[in-house]
Amino acid sequence: MNTDITEQYLNKVYEDLSKEQMKLMSDMKSGGNELQKDKDIIKQITSINALTLGIMKLRNIRKQIAEKINL
Repeated sequence: MNTDITEQYLNKVYEDLSKEQMKLMSDMKSGGNELQKDKDIIKQITSINALTLGIMKLRNIRKQIAEKINL
């Protein structure tokens, strides 16, 4: 079983998290004015934002390292 974290894998995870974030935002817009539910959704969106930022940072660092090696 191959468990390498590749650029393609990181891009896929980023896309999946972005889709989940859009779903949550849509749920919040259509959910009415339930304050506690909105707070829970906001917590999830905040966590997803942190994850996506970390994923992109890792992907970019790996790209920079690969470019240095290929020089």
